Amino acid sequence: MVQASTGRIIGRKVEETEHVIIRLGNRDYFMDRHIKGLDFETDAKITPSRYAFIFPEGLSFDSHVRVNLYSAISMQQHFNRSNFNQANAKALKQGLAVATPSEFITNYINVNEALQGRSVVYDASGNLVYGKKLNSYADKLNHDSWVYLNARFPKEEEKDTGFLGLDLVTITGLDKEGKRVVEIVPLEKCLETNCWADLESLNSQGFPTKKSPIEKYEPGKSIYFWYPIEDCVAWFVADLIRAYLNCCGDPQVSDSALGVFPVVNSTRNN
Repeated sequence: MVQASTGRIIGRKVEETEHVIIRLGNRDYFMDRHIKGLDFETDAKITPSRYAFIFPEGLSFDSHVRVNLYSAISMQQHFNRSNFNQANAKALKQGLAVATPSEFITNYINVNEALQGRSVVYDASGNLVYGKKLNSYADKLNHDSWVYLNARFPKEEEKDTGFLGLDLVTITGLDKEGKRVVEIVPLEKCLETNCWADLESLNSQGFPTKKSPIEKYEPGKSIYFWYPIEDCVAWFVADLIRAYLNCCGDPQVSDSALGVFPVVNSTRNN
């Protein structure tokens, strides 16, 4: 007769260290809680702890992590009650810019990846955003946002160059007379129907090119896309049950709940 012995499993509290662990694919990586040697300088007057670095190409791993820490996006909505042109002008006068679709959606995906332990979010002070602060920020993006994005869709200037016969206009500055300075490029190919879109299929301008295989809202993975319409602007809208990337927004609308997420650029390239 064999008698089983009794054993004990003892759990120990994991103490906070200088690192967090994220998992990409089937590998784990240590990430610093604070970015060493950060030198983020800007002429704009911001509170760095309220801005999150944008990783334009995601995290890249070899012997170390390589990210471009040139731009940071506000974790709070600003300039509510302003229409599209007013919000852009207010941001530019403070040394900021309204987030483009590419900047906003890239960060939106990264925040949701961080929630799942597959990425990280750092504020402009170089500190890791985690715990309650990360959860609160993600909840704002996923369920309580209504913002203009820096994108307008006029008829193309040069025939047969822009998708759907449209250009993409981004407001980049103000001249000495206070008039808008813009960048105009042909619209890249994207979805041309209103549908659930796969956020892993973004073109370089931040617009999805493929339908989502799952026709429901999955934060950071799928979003309902309204394709670009002439003379309209881009909105991002998120409520309790879904989120939209709406490219048929009215640029004249102003509302107490409608604002923007400003972006600030470093005066130095880190």
